[in-house]
Formats: sequence, structure tokens, C-alpha cells
Amino acid sequence: MRHPIFLFRHGETVWNAEKRAQGYLDSPLTAAGRAQARAMGETLARQLQLGGYPPSGVIVRASPLGRVRETLAIAAAAAGLAHDEQAFDHRLREMSWGDWDGLILPEIEARWPGAMALRRQDHWSYQPPGGESYAMVVERARPALDEIVALAQEQPVAVFAHGGVGRVLRGLFLGAPQVEILKMDQPQNAFYRLHGGAAARVDT
Repeated sequence: MRHPIFLFRHGETVWNAEKRAQGYLDSPLTAAGRAQARAMGETLARQLQLGGYPPSGVIVRASPLGRVRETLAIAAAAAGLAHDEQAFDHRLREMSWGDWDGLILPEIEARWPGAMALRRQDHWSYQPPGGESYAMVVERARPALDEIVALAQEQPVAVFAHGGVGRVLRGLFLGAPQVEILKMDQPQNAFYRLHGGAAARVDT
């Protein structure tokens, strides 16, 4: 892979602040989230300048969910990135919590007693009712990553996604074991530069 991949998570949302599961559902960015998105774009612009890359030469790939669209619009304006609807890839959307989407932990515990304890016992393979496991997310994220890596042979790529699927993408890129993927951070005030078989955190 000749050029870097820059991997972003969306900025803080209202439901992030309330500690609600979002999955396929959405909530808008908070004021802090909008500031995070702007800082991501400004920091990316500096990274591109250091690497000698014009912003117009960066390929964008993103989740189609609203919180990522909002983050991308702000970050792209700050970095000078161009993108269109072809940039959005449903395989990059967040892992679904199914029936748990929109709920906070005490609500999940009350409606599905013991379910979270079962998930903690098998975090990788546990599937919430109507939702996805990490193992299932790998199946859709792997081909998306393969395409992104192929694009990075020609040009740098900026990928805007989510916390859970972002962990999976980084882990697959690094060839990390499941237990390490589950421990990976999910920052909203930093992004990752993937290149040369390594993932370097870039703080904003």
C-alpha cells in the first residue's frame, strides 16, 4: 500500500453524551461533536501538507449514517476534501444493536435481564436481539477494507465511520487478534493513520 489511509470516527452525538446505543439509529452532533469534526479536518489538512498530498487528491469513503455525514461535511470543509454520494458505503455503517438501539444500559438490563452479562462472556460472537455481533461486522467490513486498501495503492484515502466498525477496520488492517480488537480505543478527538502495516494515532 503506497499511500496512507486516515480513519475517523464521527464527533460526539447527543446519544453519545446520554450513553445511548445508536447502531443504525441516529442523533445529531453536539456542539462538542461539531468542534471535534472541525478539529479533525484541520488536523488532516496539516497531515496532508506534511505528506505533500493535495486535498483534492484524497479519496473519501464513509458510512451513510447521519452522524457521519454531518461529521464529514464539517471535516471536509476544514480540510478541503471533495466527495459525492459515491463516497458512502453501507458496509461502513455502525454495528447494529438491533432491539437495543436507542436504549441506555439500565433499560437494556430491565427488558433483557442477564443479556449484558452473556455479552460480556462472549463479546466477539454475542448477537443482541435483531442486531449484529463483532463477528458479523467483520464479514461486511473486510471486503470494504480490501477495496479501501486497493484505492490507497493509487491515492490517500480518508475513511469516516464509527467506533465499533472502526475497531474492526483497524484490527483487520493490523491482523490483530479478537481480544486486542475489543480493547482498541474509539476516540472522537483523534484519528488513525494506517500505513506500512501500522496504525498511528493522530490527536487533534
